[in-house]
Amino acid sequence: MFKLTSPSQQEQIRALAMRQIEKLLKEMQNDGKDLSKLKLKKFQKTHHIDCKCKLCEIAKTKNDPRLRGLLEDGFKVYVDGGKKSS
Repeated sequence: MFKLTSPSQQEQIRALAMRQIEKLLKEMQNDGKDLSKLKLKKFQKTHHIDCKCKLCEIAKTKNDPRLRGLLEDGFKVYVDGGKKSS
């Protein structure tokens, strides 16, 4: 990503993210979703299990998948009863 040099930059990014999240939640509510059962869950998407990079090799030897190379970091939103299996 990029390096943040000052706390004010970090605060600006958090404020922007909060505004975007609030906008999405308002849109969901306008679409008729019941937000009383809203759940946010953090997730991390890692490299594929067959990856041979240095981080994934270390994770394999230590038998700890949390040490795998990170591709993406974010959150998921569940509304109206949580996860739905398809």
